[in-house]
Amino acid sequence: MNTELLNEFYLMQQSRSNAKYLELLDEKMYMPVRKVNKKVSSWMNRRGLMLMNLENRVNRSVRRLRKKYFRF
Repeated sequence: MNTELLNEFYLMQQSRSNAKYLELLDEKMYMPVRKVNKKVSSWMNRRGLMLMNLENRVNRSVRRLRKKYFRF
């Protein structure tokens, strides 16, 4: 009985330390990586939208200039 309790206590300590290790790993490693990934993906999204809007504006300007100066 005594050895069973000691084994159970040892297993509880191991599981608790594992949880703390996983929590520490999550705080120190995964959260900063997630933040950087979110920042980079949002930056790429904004840049892509900006480039698409720029392309649309250029196409409209070229179309307008073509109609104005190259009438055939």
